[in-house]
Amino acid sequence: MIIKRKSLRYLLLLVLLAGTAYFLYQVWDVVASFLIAALLAYFLYRPVNWVEQKGISRFWSILTVYLLLAAVLALFLWFAIPGLVRELSAVGKMLPGYADQAQDFAYQIENIELPGRMAEILQENTRKIENIMYNGIKGLLGGIYAFFSKALVIIFAPILAFYILKDWEKIRESFFALISPQMRLEASRLFKQIDEVLIEFFKGHLFVATLVGTFTGIAAALLGVKFALLIGILSGVTNLVPYFGPILGGIPAVGLALSQSVRLAIYMTIAIILIQQIESSLITPKIIGDRLGMHPLLIVFALLCGGKLFGIWGMLFSVPVTASLKIIASFAYLKLLDG
Repeated sequence: MIIKRKSLRYLLLLVLLAGTAYFLYQVWDVVASFLIAALLAYFLYRPVNWVEQKGISRFWSILTVYLLLAAVLALFLWFAIPGLVRELSAVGKMLPGYADQAQDFAYQIENIELPGRMAEILQENTRKIENIMYNGIKGLLGGIYAFFSKALVIIFAPILAFYILKDWEKIRESFFALISPQMRLEASRLFKQIDEVLIEFFKGHLFVATLVGTFTGIAAALLGVKFALLIGILSGVTNLVPYFGPILGGIPAVGLALSQSVRLAIYMTIAIILIQQIESSLITPKIIGDRLGMHPLLIVFALLCGGKLFGIWGMLFSVPVTASLKIIASFAYLKLLDG
């Protein structure tokens, strides 16, 4: 009888979880708004607290941080958007020409006389390389379009984040009230550990991505590659994705240089490799280090799973989410060992 009750309980729990998952799937756009709002509130929580400690009320502290953030964003848009729009428009007009040049370049490579098996290998892989470049650019542009197509999410997220920040302590207390008093101290330590890892990860990667984007844009401008601003921004954004980011950002950069000349494409490739080597061997170890404590294979696995399930957003957030789950799993394992 007891076994039947336990089985029924597990069955009801499974049905409840399945129903919840289905409901969240149906209202995913709404859930996404709240998730983005929660993430924005999480990043702004410390600046808001810092302003509040100066004797300003919570409401005005949040408003002050919002205004400063809006001012920085407005300055960036004022200086970057006009040039970026011009470059994007020019790229759109030149895409048919780029496709023709890429085909001509591939044809030239295929007709290079190479000894023995090398020619066959090159011919077999030329088409694969073309497909990789095409799919990479298509996926990147698709991700950018998908981001801006979610206008309502972008508009409502800051509004929801405002209310989350305003009632942060109440939300925190309500959450910990769901945890048994015996576990609250340990739960607080667990979330503090996750918080420290996430903050260091996001701050470090954002700073490194900004440096890489700036250096790549400057290198493109010095080499005389057109659309240097676009190349720099794409390189910075894609560099937020570990391991695969440099490849995603390098494909359009080299492609745009190739539209001018093969020599320029070679120079651009060398510049990107040098920047990535400096970033991986000097900048990243100094700024980020091994803060996540994750094996590279686990990071690659998380990136592939995140990209498969949620696209570019999944790749951006899969690593910190996996790091958080790793901390929780380690905590649960130690609790089981303690009995």
